[in-house]
Formats: sequence, structure tokens, C-alpha cells
Amino acid sequence: MNIILVSNSTTKTRNIPLPFALLGIGLLSLLPALLLWVLIVPHGMHQHKEAPLHPYFAHAGEQVHIDALAQQLGEIEAKVLRLDALGARLSSLAGLKGSDADVLPPGQGGPMVDARTMSGPELAYRIDALAQSIALNSDKLSMLEAMLLQQRLKASTLPSTMPTDVAYNSSSYGWRVDPFSGKVAFHEGLDFVAGTGTPVYASAAGIVTAAEQTPDYGRIVKINHGAGLETRYAHASQLLVKAGDRVERGQMIARVGSTGRSTGAHLHFEVRLNGAALDPRKFLQSAK
Repeated sequence: MNIILVSNSTTKTRNIPLPFALLGIGLLSLLPALLLWVLIVPHGMHQHKEAPLHPYFAHAGEQVHIDALAQQLGEIEAKVLRLDALGARLSSLAGLKGSDADVLPPGQGGPMVDARTMSGPELAYRIDALAQSIALNSDKLSMLEAMLLQQRLKASTLPSTMPTDVAYNSSSYGWRVDPFSGKVAFHEGLDFVAGTGTPVYASAAGIVTAAEQTPDYGRIVKINHGAGLETRYAHASQLLVKAGDRVERGQMIARVGSTGRSTGAHLHFEVRLNGAALDPRKFLQSAK
């Protein structure tokens, strides 16, 4: 069977065998499908592939991580500086000099076994753990500082400093023969023989409760050190403080004299607890 084609421009006819005609028609029908496959299928295949990132975006995530680590490092450095300052204060409270307080860095060494580079998350974890450890140690040292400060303040209020620069070589605390009556009487303090005008110092920090003239003590200074503890400095020639003054340990408060019931220039020094006289030597010897 043949297919006859007739052209308008010519009077000639062409005979095409049927199999070839069918093949041509089939190819023509497949042509739109082929064009569609060429245009659509490659695009769909590339949809599942990630396009390469611009260098800026490729490093953006890494830079954010580095910035976070840098911020943590800055916080740790600030905490270390606070620890250094706290250590200096503790050294001062402990009475250590700067060179005595210096500590050599710990020695490190040994063979390197199974060495590896830490990952970013592991490094961040270690930095965070170090920051927490520093914060915990800072709290402990702050508590220690508070305890040392309390002990120091407590010690500063104990009358353990000599009230004058001369040794007590006259009447001691206890029973003695009274120089005026010749009777046995109890002497409630220590006598320091010194020339008139010799400085008298506060044996401990406290508040002046009296700076006055009395018949027996003459010119006297009384200092309250808290908790019922009081010191008295009697027979002064001159008083250098007044009631209500806050005085520090070793501060000059009067000058030696021979006022009141006295046979010569000397300092009469007393320590009292809730009004009862105590032996001042027990306090002064505790400073040695």
C-alpha cells in the first residue's frame, strides 16, 4: 500500500510506502515530547544540588562562632583581673609582701600521646567550664576575704599595742602597798614611768567615751572598743582627743603627766571588761 502526495505547484505525484509514512508521523509526534524533556528534566535534576555559596556567606557562620568565643574569652580575662585584685587584697590582709605572694606558674610536660585538635563545640565547652570554675573560686576567695577582714577588725579592737614607748617598770596589776596610805590595796592597772609630755597612744581602735579631769585619775581618756571592752589612760598632762572621737590603734591621744592622785610623772593604763578590771599584761603580751 502506498500514499500518493500531490503538490499544488507541480503536476507531479510522489508515492511513499506506508511503513515510511507511519515512521515519519511517529517521529513528528515524539518531537514535542523530546523538546519538553530537554527543557524540563535538566532543571529538575539540578534542583537537588546545592549551589556553591559566595565566600562571604561561606565564612559568615564560622565568624559568628569565633565572635562568640572571643566574647567568652573577654569575660574570662575580666574575671581573672578581678581575681588578681582579690589576691592582692588577701595578701595585704595576710601581711604578705608582693614578692612573697607571687606564685610561680605550675610546671607542665611529659610525652604527647594521642594528640588531636579540639573541635569548635569542645573548645566552647571547655571555655564555659573554665569560666564557671573561675566564678566559683572567686566566690570562695571573697568569702575568705570577708572572714579575714572580720578577724582583722576584731584583732584591731583588742588592746594589744603598748600605750607608750617605755616599758612598764613601776607598779604592776595586783595587790600592792598604796604609796599614799601605806595600806595594802589592789592596783587595777599598769604604771609606765616616763617624762612629762611623753606621747600616749591608743592601744586599740575605738570610740572615746570620756576625756576629762577627775580627782583620782587626773586627766584621763577612756576608749570603748566594743563588746564591753574599755581602756583607760590616766594622769595625763594633756588630752589630745575628746568624747565621741573615733581613734585608731597607735593614734596619739594624750601626753604623760602627774595629774590627780599621783607621786610623779607616769601613765596609768587599765583594761576593763563590763567595768571589771583585767590584767593588761595578758593583752599586751598577746601582741608578741
